[in-house]
Amino acid sequence: MDNHAYHPDENQPENRGNIQNAGNGRPFTVERNQPRSDRNDYLVEINSRAKIFKRPHFYKRLSILFLVLAIIFFILMIVFIVLYAKPKVKICTSNECIKTASSYVSSIDYSVDPCDNFYEFACGKWSEEHLNHGWWNTFSSFSTIEEKIIIETANALSEEPDNPNVPKAVKKTRDFFKSCMDVDTLDELETTTIYPILEKLNLPTIPTYLTDPNDKNFVFDWPRTETLIKNYLLMDVFMGVDVASNVFNGSENVLYVGQLSKTSPLPSPTKNKRKSMQRNIIVRKTETDEDQYKQLERSVHDNIVKYVITTIVLNVTGKPPAEDLLETASTVILDVGEFIDELQTNTTDPELSEDDIYSITVMDLDKEIIAILNKPQKSFLLPYFKYLFNGTNVTVTLNDSLYVTELDKVFLKTIMNYLADLSDIKIELYMWWMAAYAMIINTSEDISQYITKQLNSIEGDSADVVRPRSIVCSTVTQTYMGYGLSYIIGDTNFANTTKPKVERMIQGLKDSFINSVNQITWMDSKTKKVTVEKSKETISFIGYPDWLYQEGELDRYYSDVIINEDTFLENMVSVILSESTRLLKSLRKPHKREMASEPLEVNAFNYFSENSINIPMAILNFPMYHLGLEVLNYGSIGTILGHELTHAFDNTGRKYNKYGDYVHWWTNKTIETFENLTDCFIKQYDNFTIEGIEKHINGKQTLGENIADNGGLNEAIGAYKRYVAKHGEEPKLPGFENYTNFQLFFIAYANIWCQTASIEDLTTAIEYDEHCPNAIRVLGSLQNSPDFANAFHCPAGSPMNPKNKCKIW
Repeated sequence: MDNHAYHPDENQPENRGNIQNAGNGRPFTVERNQPRSDRNDYLVEINSRAKIFKRPHFYKRLSILFLVLAIIFFILMIVFIVLYAKPKVKICTSNECIKTASSYVSSIDYSVDPCDNFYEFACGKWSEEHLNHGWWNTFSSFSTIEEKIIIETANALSEEPDNPNVPKAVKKTRDFFKSCMDVDTLDELETTTIYPILEKLNLPTIPTYLTDPNDKNFVFDWPRTETLIKNYLLMDVFMGVDVASNVFNGSENVLYVGQLSKTSPLPSPTKNKRKSMQRNIIVRKTETDEDQYKQLERSVHDNIVKYVITTIVLNVTGKPPAEDLLETASTVILDVGEFIDELQTNTTDPELSEDDIYSITVMDLDKEIIAILNKPQKSFLLPYFKYLFNGTNVTVTLNDSLYVTELDKVFLKTIMNYLADLSDIKIELYMWWMAAYAMIINTSEDISQYITKQLNSIEGDSADVVRPRSIVCSTVTQTYMGYGLSYIIGDTNFANTTKPKVERMIQGLKDSFINSVNQITWMDSKTKKVTVEKSKETISFIGYPDWLYQEGELDRYYSDVIINEDTFLENMVSVILSESTRLLKSLRKPHKREMASEPLEVNAFNYFSENSINIPMAILNFPMYHLGLEVLNYGSIGTILGHELTHAFDNTGRKYNKYGDYVHWWTNKTIETFENLTDCFIKQYDNFTIEGIEKHINGKQTLGENIADNGGLNEAIGAYKRYVAKHGEEPKLPGFENYTNFQLFFIAYANIWCQTASIEDLTTAIEYDEHCPNAIRVLGSLQNSPDFANAFHCPAGSPMNPKNKCKIW
């Protein structure tokens, strides 16, 4: 074995000639048989390797060195494993993911602790990036979709169609839009467009009160005009009548009568002012404030009445009405209107439920009304229904059932007694006003601007934000020709792409709900069984009606509608007449379970009487859907769908069985336990307040929506867990690599409820709305969610992880 120790002999001069190239990979080698020399006294001793190992302090140092090197090597191995052996995190780089990530980054306020206020964390910066154009009192994520659709439809309707081979209804839709855009014709025709329609309503161009107020022989058949106004303008004047499914037997349609329920769908600035006027009602705190407001409101309405009457009379006769007649006519109109408004308020009870509805024959209700009248009168209801159903092939007899509540009967008896004491001339005047006012706002720009300015003065507003005419007309076209417009801008591939995915999601949500029902302990087995059956029987109508793109069906739907390019008001009335006739004809037909909402509505609905949910295609848009990852889709649209499914089992929906009938189908014990569980939600939401508003949330008023919010969230969480178990973990959202997917789920959930709202609008919502303000919807449901607390590691007792939590579903 070669020894690499350094030997003294090898340095002897006489031996150097024997050194040769060994060719064994080393530079040099030494022959082993050479004799050693004994002459080594002049050599300096050096340390050989063997000698080193014999010395203890060197051994100790080298041992330490080896130990350090071993530790370093071990650490490097760990680093290598971490860096190279661990699978790389997958990042979603699709356009949808990038778009969603950008939206979330611009909405989140990272300075807020998610465990303190998750709404402020997720939505704190949302308003800065989503500016309200003034088109909405409250601007939200829903509004962003509405805005997109309005602009898209305006552009689509402004362009000439590429394909001439489209249904005739498409041309009607475009012509409707053109008639709305033709402001020159509207200004030119001014009030003349309403005269032919007044004639169809059995009303004069100028009311008799202004031409012959002392005509004691004047007779006016007001029930006939009432029914004509209902047919042509879909508006209740003195009596509310509706055809709808029987609350106790969802398979049939019946007649409901009583309080006023319908206002004309014709466009009106009055509708835009309603919430604002409610705001003013709320902020008035003293009787003096109330009196001052009523005086202001009456003064403004007096100005509008006199302006409209003067404009029409002047256009027809060439001269204004007499001042004294104008003054008294305005007084009559305002007095009658105030009486009806007060009666409507006094006979409205927010606690009223389906339990208060019952049936009574036409004959019996007629007798009850006649019996309390101050003046003798013949049968009223039978002639009324004869007028109403004229031309529909539907006949109402004295033995037919009407559905009412006791308050409905109080309203009917009171209004009939009031009308019995009112002269026919005054009744005609008021009905003329109601019809003329509903229509005249949709004539010239001068008239519309005057009325709008007057209404603004009630609120103290200087002016409204003026929308471009194309945007206004896009909105109106969507309201009146919604199916035709949906055909134009709808996605024909929707049924093959988006719809199946949403159907699978809904099935996942149902499975999650059923799993929850099977695990709860507060419900007995009998009620569990029928509850699961109802969930399975719930029908989902997604996107648009199946018939929309079927050949000939769209034209059939609009076959009775007459549309011309230059008759905007008449076009709207034609659509209303078609809709009201379709509704009246349905009285003797079985009630069909079908899609009841139009495709371009940005909302979702649960119809108790059908045990169905409607998901229009409009809401299946960013930022509610198509977010790039299923975790985000479940957190957004999934919770909305879960919300609607849960409505079937909230404090009202749970009273309807799987067929949509209002019956007793839960055991009394389960009902009692359910009611006790709802108290937790009522107390929880009663404690919520919003900064700047003195009133608390009304937990009882918002109970149904709060149950649906909480249940829908839990169903979506369960459904997504099942999705992950089946399909595996999803990639990360770019820019959110440090967040778990379940954290993203809750960010997506909160993001759909981001909004910009004024204190006035929030105050109105707290006072009237059955929904909580959006921030409270997020906070309340997440405070009850252990999954949320776990996802964000919120300490027990922190604002977003309170000790006491509420749960039903």
